[in-house]
Amino acid sequence: MQYLISYSLLFVIFLICRLIFKNLRSRFYKKHQKFAGRESVPLIGGIVIFSFICLNFEYFNGYILFFSFLVLCLGISSDCDFINSPKIRLILQSSLIIIFVDMLNLNILDLRSEFLNNLISNYYFNVFFIAFCLLVLINGSNFIDGLDGLNLGYFLSLLIIILMLSQSSKLIININQIMILFYIITFLFLLNIFNYLYLGDSGSYLIGFLFGYFLLEMSDSNPLISPYFIALLLWYPAFENLFSIIRKKIIRLDPLEADNLHLHQLLFYFLKRKKNKFIKKFSNPISSLIINVYNFSIFLIGLAYFTHTKSLLLLIALNVIIYLFIYFLLKKKIILIYCFVLKLQN
Repeated sequence: MQYLISYSLLFVIFLICRLIFKNLRSRFYKKHQKFAGRESVPLIGGIVIFSFICLNFEYFNGYILFFSFLVLCLGISSDCDFINSPKIRLILQSSLIIIFVDMLNLNILDLRSEFLNNLISNYYFNVFFIAFCLLVLINGSNFIDGLDGLNLGYFLSLLIIILMLSQSSKLIININQIMILFYIITFLFLLNIFNYLYLGDSGSYLIGFLFGYFLLEMSDSNPLISPYFIALLLWYPAFENLFSIIRKKIIRLDPLEADNLHLHQLLFYFLKRKKNKFIKKFSNPISSLIINVYNFSIFLIGLAYFTHTKSLLLLIALNVIIYLFIYFLLKKKIILIYCFVLKLQN
């Protein structure tokens, strides 16, 4: 019965949001994912998420609701081009997250290393380190919101792993929050797959923020779980963000400016050039499926070693190596394809 009520509420919220913003098409229906999606799809994912959380406010800390609202507003200001400067957005994000971490007194208790534990025992280092991690995740969540179902499919996989872990181990978790997030992610995933809704910056920021906070709390409440299991669960959006900054710096581009050279975009371009009509037509969801199936497989392996720090570090390192190998392989193939096309045109 709870499932039916929750999904019905989400559907009503979606319809209301769609109707309200239908007349504001110029603001809320701006160009988005134009390399792989439709421009007419509304960017109302964040508003749907926040509205449903507000209806279930009794399960959330008041501070979480307040800062979620601020994150939502920041995302909407980006979606509506009220704040179109990446530097200003980053400054606002940083200020907001630092205040959030400080006010809620968030901590990382154990990093399984005496040296690292000494560092995080310093109050200021702890605050700025956690704020940095949340910023990387929030923006990484935005970076992987480039294909239908990629972002939502990734975080749905993450939720399934947490639910599996909670069934097999005696974890201290807020099951009500888990289920609320599960209802939201599954509902939005279906809408996103069929192009009825995009997350937009507001949605991807809010998802990154909520999952970052929830996993921090879960880690602190369950010292048996290695912090590197949490890092494994979040490795893809985090590494996508960090790698994007590094590669842009290397070729002397502004690391804050958007581009179309993320891994999922290269995979999409590659599949789009295939002769197979089915692959070519559905290259968008197929790209998302490939990445999410890979990550879910990695999560399943990590689940078997959720207390083993060395194994988890090895798995994270292996992921990074595989990512870099596939990234540069795809980039090379795409460059060769475009060179061949240009040669034919000349």
